[in-house]
Amino acid sequence: MPRNGAKMLKIYIIFLLLILIYLCSFNILNLINNLSQEIIPSKRTLGFDHIYVIGLDYRKDRREIMDKQISYLNLDVEYFKAVSKYDKILHKFTNINSKVTVGQRACYVSHYLIYQTIIEEGFNSALILEDDVDFEANITDIMADIYQNLPESWDTLHVGHCYETIGQPVGSSSFPNKLYQSVEPQCSHAYAVSNSGVHKLLKLIDPMNALGPIDYEISTRVKSKEIISYSIHPQPIIQWKEGNPSDVAPTSHYPFSLTNSTMNLLGLINENKYPEEWM
Repeated sequence: MPRNGAKMLKIYIIFLLLILIYLCSFNILNLINNLSQEIIPSKRTLGFDHIYVIGLDYRKDRREIMDKQISYLNLDVEYFKAVSKYDKILHKFTNINSKVTVGQRACYVSHYLIYQTIIEEGFNSALILEDDVDFEANITDIMADIYQNLPESWDTLHVGHCYETIGQPVGSSSFPNKLYQSVEPQCSHAYAVSNSGVHKLLKLIDPMNALGPIDYEISTRVKSKEIISYSIHPQPIIQWKEGNPSDVAPTSHYPFSLTNSTMNLLGLINENKYPEEWM
């Protein structure tokens, strides 16, 4: 009996050890899975916590085009109602005697309100898009690659821009679209902000005392090194302007190119509306 008792005790101990090993393994796997979910950026939001698309309610033409692109690219976005130049809220946020045009002031306040919303929602980062953009068809892969090279400390990331000088390269990439330190990015059609960046911008800029359009204000702070900023070259998100009148300023021609335009792929544009030099 003593021998049998000792044998049963050994079996019992081994059984308990197996259960303990199983439970530990299960918890470790769950931990790894949770960490992976935190580390690996969401493809549906291009690696950011959230994507906002600013648009005016009455621009149904733009909304329709954006909806088709968003659906094709399988992105998750939130449409943010833009402030119109006719909205009374402009009197609350801006100086009517400002040299900045009423359309530019409305655009300024729209972005400013998004900054406040990002803080209220507790997002660590957000991509801000205006509703007149076109994407590289492989934008998800491009941004996943950029995300791997993006330094931990950053305030703004200019995914789209105008007339930006190429700064110092950052990291390495197998894609043509690479990451660089920002120099003086212009335009506000596609840029991301971190939580720290939003807090800085809200302290540095004021729509009531605007020095210029919102992109000028940001560009000035980037140039002065008050905010840490990076830009992607060539830009994978551009504005489309042909046959698309601006609600902010007189329509201009921006001869920036995409390698594989999503709008072109979906048949939303043609060579007559999208000049060859833009492609």
